[in-house]
Amino acid sequence: MCPRNPFPSGPTYTQPLVRPTYGSVNMPRLPINASRLNQTLEELGHLGESPNGMDRVAYSPEDILGRDYTIKLMEEAGLQTRIDTAGNIIGRMSGSDDSLPAIALGSHTDTVPKGGKYDGALGVMAAIEVARTLKDQGHQTKHPLEVINFTNEEGTRFHRWLVGSRSMSGLLEQEDMDAVDDDGVGLGACLADIGGDLSLIQEAVRKPGELAAYFELHIEQGPYLYQSGTPIGVVTGITGRAVFEVEIEGKANHAGTTPMSNRRDALVSASRLVLAIQKMAAEQEICRVSTVGSIKAIPNAVNVIPGSASIGLEFRDTDMEALAAAEQELRRLTDQAATDDSVEVDVHRHRFTSSVLVEPDMQALVGEAATNCGFEWEAVASGAGHDAQAVASIAPMAMVFVPSVDGISHSQEEYSTPEDCANGTQVLMELLLLADERF
Repeated sequence: MCPRNPFPSGPTYTQPLVRPTYGSVNMPRLPINASRLNQTLEELGHLGESPNGMDRVAYSPEDILGRDYTIKLMEEAGLQTRIDTAGNIIGRMSGSDDSLPAIALGSHTDTVPKGGKYDGALGVMAAIEVARTLKDQGHQTKHPLEVINFTNEEGTRFHRWLVGSRSMSGLLEQEDMDAVDDDGVGLGACLADIGGDLSLIQEAVRKPGELAAYFELHIEQGPYLYQSGTPIGVVTGITGRAVFEVEIEGKANHAGTTPMSNRRDALVSASRLVLAIQKMAAEQEICRVSTVGSIKAIPNAVNVIPGSASIGLEFRDTDMEALAAAEQELRRLTDQAATDDSVEVDVHRHRFTSSVLVEPDMQALVGEAATNCGFEWEAVASGAGHDAQAVASIAPMAMVFVPSVDGISHSQEEYSTPEDCANGTQVLMELLLLADERF
């Protein structure tokens, strides 16, 4: 059974929760401007705001407003700003030795539909605040600094996530590039709208060694830091994710005249699968979490027995063997459903993203940065995916988490306090300074 707040050692969740010996409260070397940081978060939060949450879906007019605001802030911070062919916004500040690889800070400003103000946005605004503080204090790092706003992290459009960071890391596949959205619009047209160029997307690829490190500040999007009252999380690993669609074909028929014993109800079969999939994590503990997030029935009429149904689901775990076991159990369940319910069942695996573990020395650096700033911290695993997951293939990476109130995210109710946002940004600053000294 997984611990309450599991984090991986090697590929599995096995170690107990770690709490360090805390240092005394220290004055930061380069204090960030907390008021300015939170003002930018509020201003960005008005761009794409709707009555039910944030709607800055990638490549939308609202997303472009957020991107334009990011560029404005980057330029005010003294960053030389460009858009690569994948649509990523990159701001660069020279170091005292520009022959060294850059240290990058970043995240994303696109949102899910009806999302929150802090997911991704905090990481970008914090990275810009670090750059502004360096400029204000007249402090030049040894390494060049890059601030990156990755495009389409969420994957709402085209059902392809981490598009910007996977492009930069050379992980974008042909099927990603060929994707069209629900309206038949292709990725190429959307990239052109934001200054990218799909035909030249290989030019966005960065080689291993071009970045000395990548650091990302993010809200936890889970309950552990908030429940424990701990201001900083040191991320130990980022979850793997397996996404599936299950299609079920039964027999449509009249709802009033067909005896119960003669029915081949696709929706009933789908409903049984939904409950079984939920139990895979909740009771059997095959994987950390299992979620059925969408269900469709055809013809979707109250007086017709559903002849077709489909469900969309995902499994998440940092243990790739657990994800493989979950897929095996899913296929066993669907085979059983076909037999028991006299239906035809097809399972399609749409996406399989490997988990990524943060190297111990990078975890230690984040912990040291937090302690230097006087903050308590604990080790946490990320149950959500992040751009850092893709960048890890080309550069050492680490992540800093701050608490999410009540563990709520991807919702209008998503909230992290101004104090926690500022604390995380201060740790990000100290992390940059430590890396600049040692890398």
